[in-house]
Parts: sequence; C-alpha cells; structure tokens
Amino acid sequence: MFSHPISGAGYLLQGLRLITRPGIKRFVAVPLLLNLLIFSAALYAGISQFEGLMQLMESRLPTWLGWLEWLIWPLFILLLFVFVFYTFGLLANLIAAPFNGLLAEKVELMLTGRPIDQEGDYARLLAELGPTLLDELRKLVYALLWAIPFLFLLFVPLVGPLLWFLYTAWMLAVEYSDYPMGNHGLRFAEIRRRLRERRTLSFGFGAAAAGMAMVPVLNFLLMPVAVAGATAMWVREFRSSNGYQGPHESRVATHYILLTIDHLSGRMDGEILAGPLTGRTLDATETGELLGLLDLCYRTDAESAEALEAYLTHERGQRFQEPPPRPDTERAPPPPSDRPGLDENEARAILGLAPDAGADAIQAAHRRLIQRLHPDRGGSDYLAAKVNEAKRVLLASRV
Repeated sequence: MFSHPISGAGYLLQGLRLITRPGIKRFVAVPLLLNLLIFSAALYAGISQFEGLMQLMESRLPTWLGWLEWLIWPLFILLLFVFVFYTFGLLANLIAAPFNGLLAEKVELMLTGRPIDQEGDYARLLAELGPTLLDELRKLVYALLWAIPFLFLLFVPLVGPLLWFLYTAWMLAVEYSDYPMGNHGLRFAEIRRRLRERRTLSFGFGAAAAGMAMVPVLNFLLMPVAVAGATAMWVREFRSSNGYQGPHESRVATHYILLTIDHLSGRMDGEILAGPLTGRTLDATETGELLGLLDLCYRTDAESAEALEAYLTHERGQRFQEPPPRPDTERAPPPPSDRPGLDENEARAILGLAPDAGADAIQAAHRRLIQRLHPDRGGSDYLAAKVNEAKRVLLASRV
C-alpha cells in the first residue's frame, strides 16, 4: 500500500477544499457570519469612539492646527483595521466554538463515513453550549499565560519575533485540533500531548494558519478552513487505528497499472506492473514516459489505458479525446481485463474496506468515493464505474 505524507500546510489547503463540499457549506455559514458581524461591530465601535475623541480634541486645539485632523484620521483608520484584523479572531473563536465542533463532526463524517455517536445537531449544540464555552475560556487562559514570557522575548531582536511566531503557530494548532479531538472526548492535556508527539506536523499546520491570519480578507475564512483541515489531520494522523475505517485507500488493479486513490486527499498514485517501466511508481515517472505507456495500453489493454488516463488527467492535467484506433496489422494479445467481473477481494480493495465490513460501511465508502470520482465532479467514468461495481458485488455477497 502506498502512503502519501501530507504536510501541516497541506492539511490547511485540504481544509479550504473541504468547506466547499456539498453538505459542509451550511455548517460554515454561521462561523463566517459571526466573523463578519464581529468585525463590523468592532470597526463601528472603534470609529464611534474615535469621533468623540476627535471632537474633544478639536474643541481644545487652536484653529490653525485643524490640519491635524486630515493626518490623524487616515492613520487611525489604518491602525484600526490592523488591530481588528489581528485580534477579532479571539472573540470570534470563542463565540463560534459550538458551531466549530459541529463542523468538525460533519467533516469527519464525510471523510470516514462513520458518524460520531451523538444525536441531534442543533439540540445538542444548545445543550453543549455552556461546557464548550468553558473549554474555550480554559484555552484562552492557557494562551494568555504562555503569552506573558513570549511578549517579553518579543523585544529581543530577530529571535523575539521568531519565537512569537512559533508561539502563535502552536496555539493555533492547539485551538483548531481541539474541535475534532474534543468531539471524541479527548481532554485538553491529552490533545496537547498528541500534538507534541508530532511537533513538525503540528507546527507546520499552525504556521500555515498563522500566515493565513495575517492576510486581510483571507483571515475571515481561517476559522472554518482550519477546523476542516485539523479534522482531516486528526483522521489521518492522530486517530487511533481502532477507530479508523479501513486503510482509506482504494486500489484498482489492471494488467499494466495498480492505481491507488487516497480517500482523504483525493490524490492518486500507483505502480507500473508490466511493460518497459515495470516496478516504477507513477509519481516517479515522467509524463512523456507515461504517455508512451498509455499508447501501449491503447493497443493491448483498454482497461489499463482507462486507469492510466484517469491518473494523467487527475495528477498531470492531461486531457484526452477518443483513444486512437488500433492498427489492423497489429495483433494484440487478449486483454486480461476480459474477465467475468470483480471478485470480493478486488471489490474490497477498490472501496478500501476490511473483510468484515458490513453493509453500512460499504454504502459509506461508496458514497465517499463517488463524491470524489463521479464524472460530473471532474472525476473519471472508468473509476466511477469501478466503484459502483464494487458496491454491487459486496452488497450482493451479503444477501
């Protein structure tokens, strides 16, 4: 089985894709609306207070200093925007915490096909409002206590700003990892312990989040994106194997190609099983060489050609029309793909399921994969047909 390591920043990018998926968008709307309301309210309050201050200043300054107003207002507006952009996230996270927990739950359901054993979305949200806000306050106190020494170090040239950035990265990793991990009952100390065990990954995720927080407008999206990305990171990197539904990797074998599909990232790779490039991985083979192999597949094995086309389209951005006609003078061997159909082992490999997977797990794996591979969503007719056939074979075997 092939594994594709994903960096912390990669999980944040994955979160950006996840929040646009059907079934997830509605759980993103409330946190985004809260961000906009809090930001707008902070700007309104700041400008209102400053107007009063300016009126007081005008009443006490000589008339000939009236030009100062034209200098002070633009400077104030700039400072206000900077201050609000970089601080309103604390309050937004506090208020939106219950919604973030629900968002993490829905993202995990989409990734794994397994619902967390909880009932009633919004009724439960109201019931957990108090405990969730208490947890958020606990995280806030933790962050503030650690901020004190790092604030003093901030005045140390070069080293101070770097340490402050690392502190911010760690706090953001803790903040957003708490939502998916907290949904499974992990306490704050245990969350920190797990993140410390994967420091590079955790700091990479937090650093990417800190960078996104520094970009005006983009930082409005940080909260839902980071929650979704942290959930994907939890499922793939931190969750124990006992709770993980199968390998989360599909394997489609043809005569020339073993194609692998990562369920979480949607990334494809594989191994070349026959021909002049035997033994190479797809990722390590140049596009020109793969196109040469594709030409061989066109002439000898249509199923391998379809699998390789799917990889080249998805990972290399290649576009294909109808396959070239097979020369009449060429006598191709009987394609190994001409067989009665999938057996159960092949079907389980395609859906990424263990031998004891039940009907619910089969349906969930099929639903998860078809969302990624359906032609209407930029997927592949060939792979979608394989996923559908695998579901049919496995469900039929359980009747």
